[in-house]
Amino acid sequence: MPVHGEARHQQAHQSIAGQLGISAPLTPVNGDLICFDSHGLRCEARYPQPPCIVSQNSVVPHPGLEVSDASTTRHGSLYLALPVTATATGWARIGRLMLDASGASPLDEDSFSDWLDDQLDEIAADTLADLRHALQPRLIHWLAEHMQHLPGVHLQIMAAEMPELSSR
Repeated sequence: MPVHGEARHQQAHQSIAGQLGISAPLTPVNGDLICFDSHGLRCEARYPQPPCIVSQNSVVPHPGLEVSDASTTRHGSLYLALPVTATATGWARIGRLMLDASGASPLDEDSFSDWLDDQLDEIAADTLADLRHALQPRLIHWLAEHMQHLPGVHLQIMAAEMPELSSR
């Protein structure tokens, strides 16, 4: 059963469930649309939520995090240009990770690259648009768990061809 809490609380709830023999595969974050039906429990969609303060009957942006105009982000920006190619089992990144995290909190690029490669391999998507639609919420969730502050995220996915192996 889904319960409220921050990431550390969610992990503690999963641990307790596991000790009781209960499968708890989801770690929901604020903004997850959870569906519970005859097929089980699953995350139907993700709608990232900006931090807010709830006080009695009002919800207001957290002081210092309000966005004054559309061109301003909360905590810097993260631009990710992702060249990919389709494989027999999913998608694969081609070449280096192209990442610019200007003004954002530090990011461990090695663990991020490993996580990203795993995600690309397991996502079943026929088009780049489908891939972007499946990857974007996972990306936001990972960044929210691994960065001190969530930046504005700009994801560009580009089709590339697998380089030919040279016979030299």
